[in-house]
Amino acid sequence: MPIEGFDYKQFATDLATQANELVPQDFEPFQKEYVVRTLANFSAMAGEAISNDAEAGFNAEQAIFLTQIIAEWSFHKSVDVIRSGIQPEYWDGVLQKIAFTIFDIGKNTIKQNLPQDKILELVEQHVLKAYEAALEELQQRGIIDEELKEKAEKQNNLNALVEQVEAEQAAQKEVEMQQQAATQQNVPQAQGVPQGGDDRKLFKLASLALLLRTVSQDRVSTILNKFNPQDAQLVIQYMQMPDLNQRVDANTAIQCLKEIKTNLPSKRSTSPNQLLFRINNALGPYPRDKVEIFLNPERINVKRFVTSALNNELYELPPKVANVIAQHIENSV
Repeated sequence: MPIEGFDYKQFATDLATQANELVPQDFEPFQKEYVVRTLANFSAMAGEAISNDAEAGFNAEQAIFLTQIIAEWSFHKSVDVIRSGIQPEYWDGVLQKIAFTIFDIGKNTIKQNLPQDKILELVEQHVLKAYEAALEELQQRGIIDEELKEKAEKQNNLNALVEQVEAEQAAQKEVEMQQQAATQQNVPQAQGVPQGGDDRKLFKLASLALLLRTVSQDRVSTILNKFNPQDAQLVIQYMQMPDLNQRVDANTAIQCLKEIKTNLPSKRSTSPNQLLFRINNALGPYPRDKVEIFLNPERINVKRFVTSALNNELYELPPKVANVIAQHIENSV
């Protein structure tokens, strides 16, 4: 029986449209298409199952909440699976296990009337367990080895995006502290998302609120602690709007999230795991003798850094220098 106010087909289509704009730009066309198609399929299947489950008796808000959780995690874990290096024919198996897990955990916890934060926390825990179990099964079947399994386990697109948001807010807070004006600005009331004038920042906060509604309260608190108190309060108010999806213009939200994702300082430059991944991702496909020829004109520290990275070790350099070398390698091959 249809749920009043919940058109699961249209909702899945809208989510897929938004996802199409957020897929990593470095993905091949078939990889981008896979991420969007997977999200759309899982969202539609979940929405249909919820609508047909008379026993659960979900209302539109609950149906949207569960479908969006499945969509968000389908997006992030499909990105993770692709970046892991696992062969495409095994992607579906991994993601299906995750989607079914989310549906079961989400449906049961919603029926128990647990707080949304607790639901999100439990879902995240079970997503990680399901992902690790799927990788373990692939290893036991001889499809992937220990090295590839470890590489896959390190992928976490959601964490990467959240870290970028944290990095932006830390930088923004520093700027604001240096540029404090004597006059206090009036904070707009979060009765609706503004539509004109100097509202770009508010749209950004509202778009961020959409993202934060899919993560645990601890993570939300960690991020909002980096905001100034006025902005943090606005984000919280936006997160509490049951109809935020309808109030925020989809195209503007997409652009705001893309700005967060692409135009801000990324923490990957200071992450050893990311540096190792970037070097191996750039040079891994090439035979070692060709890599040595490629490195021949480079300075000794560059050679040591790259060689150690290819051996899954990290030759210690200042993070900014290491990031410059990684970028140079990525741009040169």
